Amino acid sequence: MAVDDDRHFAGDTIGNLPHRPLTRTGYPMSIAELVGLGVLTGLGAGLLAGLVGIGGGVVIVPAVYYGLASTGVSPNDAAHIAVATSLASIVPASVVSFARHLKAGHADLKFLKDWGPGIVVGVAVAQIVAPHLDGKVLETVFAALCLLFAYRFAFPDRFAPVLDAPPGGAFRQVASMGIGACSGLAGVGGGILTNVVMTLSGLPMHKSVGRAAATGVVVSVPASLVAAMATHSSNPTQIGSIDLAIWLCIAPAQAAAAWVGASIAERSSALLLSRVFSIVLIATGLAMLRSAIWP
Repeated sequence: MAVDDDRHFAGDTIGNLPHRPLTRTGYPMSIAELVGLGVLTGLGAGLLAGLVGIGGGVVIVPAVYYGLASTGVSPNDAAHIAVATSLASIVPASVVSFARHLKAGHADLKFLKDWGPGIVVGVAVAQIVAPHLDGKVLETVFAALCLLFAYRFAFPDRFAPVLDAPPGGAFRQVASMGIGACSGLAGVGGGILTNVVMTLSGLPMHKSVGRAAATGVVVSVPASLVAAMATHSSNPTQIGSIDLAIWLCIAPAQAAAAWVGASIAERSSALLLSRVFSIVLIATGLAMLRSAIWP
């Protein structure tokens, strides 16, 4: 999933990462270094969550994975813990980001009511059909779309919206389920696709970001519940695959940074936000393309 972000894509990506510590000496990272890594990761992910409404899992998952691997945790366990803990840490950041954008007038509760159910249904359908599809093909297609849309968001003045306003009625239900389904199949955040759909539908960039933040709330909460109930762990700091110790290092910093990021977004021009989002699309597209081409 953001957030849905993250389950398939993050799992595929970290599976391809080299299994080595992050320290220059090759020795396992100390507790202080791991805590520092968690805080810095949370700050970076939270800033993105506030600025452009994405979950930040693409930042959190690799960092947590490398940190755990450096302490001797098996690659498979590190992967599951990294993805699940990322999903859980996105919950407070998404809520804070959405609340700040709501305060600024760039988000509204009606979006959650109108679009939320369809997005959840789309994500659920994706989880059912995903095992029967070629994940590498899906990643390649979505990576190409990310890189294509990156150009559109880098130069927004050169393009006119496709629609005058976000779709309503049955078209809205189809669009919302499409956001959820594509996010679930590609394993990327609903925030990315929400930004794309809302901007193409004629919404200003600030309001698109506010709705992308709302999508993070819709997706991260049920995804975290699934992660918490998915497995049983004998580790006292874990609930399912979610490691609470790591979560405590990341989530508070991420939530605080999300508020700061959303505050910066309120004062920033639409052009700047669009170009920041373009950079995010390029980074996501290249990472997915690497995962698909170099297994």
